[in-house]
Amino acid sequence: MTEKNEIEQVSKIFSNLGAEKKLAMQMAKQLIKRAEQREKEEGISKTAALQELLEVAVYGAQGRLKPSDEANFGHEKG
Repeated sequence: MTEKNEIEQVSKIFSNLGAEKKLAMQMAKQLIKRAEQREKEEGISKTAALQELLEVAVYGAQGRLKPSDEANFGHEKG
């Protein structure tokens, strides 16, 4: 998949969540850039990093935490 196609696909997700097209494109570029950073820093695949980041974004757009984070919310040691 080309970089342009990748950005378009991710921006569609943000558009479906209610973002305007210009903002959706900007967010897609930023998310892909972060996935690439995580790929280098953490040694995970770009696809896996992008999937995790998109999951957080989708739950966040719904005003929720990921189920794994919800289970730990309020139970942090401090």
